[in-house]
Amino acid sequence: MKKFLFSGSPRVLILGALSAVFLAVPAQAAMAAVDTSSCVEGAFSQHFVSIKDANWYTPMAGQDAEGFNGEGWQLSNGARVVSTSLPNGTTGNVLDLPSGAVAVSPVTCVTSAYPTARAYVRNVKGGEGVAFNVEYEGTPTWGKYKNTGQIHGANGAWAPSSAVNLQPFNTSGWQPMRIVMVGKGTTSDFQVYDLEVDPRLAH
Repeated sequence: MKKFLFSGSPRVLILGALSAVFLAVPAQAAMAAVDTSSCVEGAFSQHFVSIKDANWYTPMAGQDAEGFNGEGWQLSNGARVVSTSLPNGTTGNVLDLPSGAVAVSPVTCVTSAYPTARAYVRNVKGGEGVAFNVEYEGTPTWGKYKNTGQIHGANGAWAPSSAVNLQPFNTSGWQPMRIVMVGKGTTSDFQVYDLEVDPRLAH
């Protein structure tokens, strides 16, 4: 029979054993059971192919052929839908986010294979950008969103943002999620159009 020698106080040994147990808990244990029966795949297209991004994307809810309609979004602290010139030169609706404004998307369903999102952004005033945050239902982030990056535009002109991380959990199945965007700075103003998520599909 093997003999094991321990050093240190019983309290230290117990805490060490508990730490090992928690570290061994798989990622999916961080997610409580949630209803995903309404989750379905969206429509996919190579939306940013004109800027040499061949990934396939699906749009977030609250957008249509006229631009950003805000349906299902929660807009506060000055966030609003405005009509302006779109990246293609036509006139349509966009999400306007002055400093401190908050826009919370409707719940959308992603999986661990949906790693990023992208949008067109315009810096109307200031250059701090828009804080990009996510919250996942059934996790500690729900109602207490976590920051995953920032999206920037160009001064006065539309520009595609870089890909921003959605940080889905490494578990199987659908994960209901909301995106929360916050205008940064103190006297700035930003506009967002065409917010799309990237499921990294193979076509």
